[in-house]
Amino acid sequence: MTHLANSFEQAIARFYSESELEKLQNVVVGILGAGGLGSNCAVNLVRSGVRHFILADYDVVDMSNLNRQYYFPCHVGQYKVEALKEILTTINPNASVTAYTNKISASNILSLYETADILIEAFDNVESKSLFLDSTMILDKPKIMVSGLAGIGDSDALKTQRLGRDLYVIGDQCSDVSDANPYAPRVSIAAAKQADVVLSIVLDKGRD
Repeated sequence: MTHLANSFEQAIARFYSESELEKLQNVVVGILGAGGLGSNCAVNLVRSGVRHFILADYDVVDMSNLNRQYYFPCHVGQYKVEALKEILTTINPNASVTAYTNKISASNILSLYETADILIEAFDNVESKSLFLDSTMILDKPKIMVSGLAGIGDSDALKTQRLGRDLYVIGDQCSDVSDANPYAPRVSIAAAKQADVVLSIVLDKGRD
């Protein structure tokens, strides 16, 4: 029997079978980066019943982040991972969030996320995305990336592709934040798609 320890978990239990909710509550999701993708994806996941998160990001919340990242003016100046931990545990007090303020590098990426079952790439630059891919391809666990989400319009171009057994890539494969600004709608769509892939993996729904 899945332990429903608070009113939030009792309320969402109606959307899942007992075994499904137990799977969501046991999976550990590692999110690399806590900006637009990472913060929105994490909120989608905690609202969906995921309890366990590993977050890493060395950056702090800036007022300019609020156009697309799941933060509020009261969080400005705080480490993003600490602010996000506060948000996630406010939604579900049973959420267990390990938050690192380290800058992710080739030397620490594997150790930081050693216990994660699923990895979410939530960086906003090509170099960090390449680091993620190069460092984690040896791992036998699902990896969900984003490539191409900048700009406005044509949100239907943000597709989910499965490349091989464990790699998923979401985006339009062409727009880049160096060429166009990131805005809330397309960033949020990409983050929601990342969360949706997590649910499909954990609950074994909608996968080939």
